[in-house]
Amino acid sequence: MTDRSEHAAVATAALRDVLEHLDADAVAQRMEPVLRHTPEYARLARHCEASALRASLRRHVGLLLHWMVRGTPPDPYVLSEMYERARECAAAGQPLDGGLLLQRRGVRAFWDAVLGLATERERAQPADWTDQGLRHLDSYLDMVTRMYTQAYEDQADLPSARGDRRAHTVFDRLCADLPITVEDQERAARLGFDLTPPYVPFVVLLDKSAPAERAELAARLRGAGALAFVEDARVTGLTSLTFDWSAFVADQRLLLAQDLPTGRTGLRTAVDNLRLLVAVASRSNRRGRVRVEDFLPQLLLAHSPELADAVTRRVFGPLTGGDNGALTATLACLAENQFDNASTTAALHLHRNTLLYRIRQIEKLTGLDLQRHSDRALVWLAVVWAQVSSRPVGSRSVSTHWLSAAPNGADPTGTFTSESEQR
Repeated sequence: MTDRSEHAAVATAALRDVLEHLDADAVAQRMEPVLRHTPEYARLARHCEASALRASLRRHVGLLLHWMVRGTPPDPYVLSEMYERARECAAAGQPLDGGLLLQRRGVRAFWDAVLGLATERERAQPADWTDQGLRHLDSYLDMVTRMYTQAYEDQADLPSARGDRRAHTVFDRLCADLPITVEDQERAARLGFDLTPPYVPFVVLLDKSAPAERAELAARLRGAGALAFVEDARVTGLTSLTFDWSAFVADQRLLLAQDLPTGRTGLRTAVDNLRLLVAVASRSNRRGRVRVEDFLPQLLLAHSPELADAVTRRVFGPLTGGDNGALTATLACLAENQFDNASTTAALHLHRNTLLYRIRQIEKLTGLDLQRHSDRALVWLAVVWAQVSSRPVGSRSVSTHWLSAAPNGADPTGTFTSESEQR
């Protein structure tokens, strides 16, 4: 045995000693907070249950630990599961680069968790087990890259995927107000879509749907004459003035937002507004057709998240921390009950005098006068923003993760970020 092979054997044994006693759940728990703040993980979190994401993370950690300790690569069953997951991402319109970037960040978080859980004695071992571990992780990333790339190529060969790409291409060119070319006309003709304006933009959300269901919905819409394509968790596109939605809205899971007929100028802005409307409406558990008029206050706040956060800090900031949880809940309940004391005491099961005492404390701490309409309006807006952003009233967090992409000026991953967070 050469010196190099002896060194590798010692490093492998040292790595095995470090990893054998690690618990996969403990590693996953260290990884999750790190990944949760990445745009790629946030995108997944908008479409998956938190428990399902944790279970998936736990499986990947277990797979890596088993591979690195036993030297046994994933079996064909595991590889087929990974392949199908990649196909689902491709069908959902999620970019290949984003999936691979999440895998790379996951591997980095995995290794940081391993180093954090290793004992001082293990970290001080003379054998260079870290290099051996990183070589395993490189092999894992190579395997994942091949699997994802193949899955995306296979998905792109499906007829439904080709129709999706054609629709998306025509849509983007119309939104960019580029001259209509012969190629555009050919694409539209293959899709059966009339390029003559005006167009009726739409965004559809199918609640709790799998990527394959969204791809099938987009294909059905194209078959009915719409220019439709899958866009992450949504189906987006254009229809003619006479398009019949009745067969589609019969599905009680479907949420449909449409704008007024429009030409090419302002088309992209109209679709961005519809994406935001669907995000807001879905958080209110609405289904069927929705209109901008139904959510005007929520949309105003969502269009100005920095100002909405400023309103929240003004109202609930002085109540954050300490033992003021009851005051925060009381103030929110007052807003939800139109500042009617009788309704609020009934909702909170309080005595009238207790409510009056809490109101005095709230006014003392915040400087608000709850008899003034302007101060009441601020409180109401802060509570509405908490409902729209799905975070606890009075939360210090100033970022909001949305079910769908944000309008122009926001992070394209669908994450609103306030100026204070950017600094």
